[in-house]
Amino acid sequence: MGKIDDRTYNILLTHNPLYFKTYSSWGADLTLCGHIHGGIIRIPFIGGFLSPERVFFPKYNAGKYEINNNILIVNRGLGNGDFGLRFNNRPEVTVITLSN
Repeated sequence: MGKIDDRTYNILLTHNPLYFKTYSSWGADLTLCGHIHGGIIRIPFIGGFLSPERVFFPKYNAGKYEINNNILIVNRGLGNGDFGLRFNNRPEVTVITLSN
């Protein structure tokens, strides 16, 4: 992915959140992604049920996560994906405000 400038704030836009630890160790201060989009089906108080890789209860399924002050935001998206359904998984548009 190349070298980053550690004197600036680095934003990484990527598809898959599964590699958040790698993105964080590379130096991404903020990582934005989708892919899992809430887990297709959401179970209240538990979270996403299934990832596109057919993994149950994926770790990074929707929302904000943090490792060593590096932030990951997983957007739930707007569509229904290949499965053609969303259950208890409201579509979303994320608004992020950056300030210093």
